[in-house]
Amino acid sequence: MSIIQAHIHVSPDGTITGYAPGAAPGEHDAAIILPQPARSPAAQAEAIATIRAIQEAVAQLPVLDDRPPDEIIGYDENGLFG
Repeated sequence: MSIIQAHIHVSPDGTITGYAPGAAPGEHDAAIILPQPARSPAAQAEAIATIRAIQEAVAQLPVLDDRPPDEIIGYDENGLFG
């Protein structure tokens, strides 16, 4: 079994067109696994609202250390641990 990255388009009637660089010419049997199911507009709006609420909550958190991240981690001017 080989894994090949492909770009496909699925028409409303189920017809698939696309290309798969590196695949041998000809007909191939394949299983297509989508990265995640499509979301309805209502589900997308709910996800966006949830993300915005999280962003607002994080923005309200106090700054516990105002040093730059590199200084907190301990990098020196050469990008090495000092």
